[in-house]
Amino acid sequence: MEKWVAFRRSRIDRVVAMVRAVAEAADPGEHGEGVEVVVEAPRKKWWQALFNRDDTLAQARIVVTRAGGEVRYPFDIQLVTAYGGNAAHRLGTRPGWAVSNSAGMAFVIQKGTHRTAFDFEELTTGAVAALARLRRKPQERGWRARVDRAVRRS
Repeated sequence: MEKWVAFRRSRIDRVVAMVRAVAEAADPGEHGEGVEVVVEAPRKKWWQALFNRDDTLAQARIVVTRAGGEVRYPFDIQLVTAYGGNAAHRLGTRPGWAVSNSAGMAFVIQKGTHRTAFDFEELTTGAVAALARLRRKPQERGWRARVDRAVRRS
């Protein structure tokens, strides 16, 4: 298992570098089903969490590579939050993005074509922004990310 890397919400360069490194390696992962970069938002203090539904883990799982290490659009980001499948629809859309509640799982999707250059900074910014919006005024510090090579999608 990879180690967690701490970062500030306003300084996502370390996470962008993680996403870029996985994509450039075309890493198929341990099971050949791809690799994700997992971003976690910090939890609120217990007394704030009582009224804000922030007592659970909030993750954005960025699907960087797919089966066989393929890197292509669209890039999916699964949101794992207290809002379940409705999390994506709470966000609204950004230009070039779509939202989905698929089988009770929330996704935000960065769209593009085979002619579009990969924008890993926008992909990472979208993941962090989605978590920040769902967390309602999250802290600047306490964010962390890691690479998950043990993904099983089937």
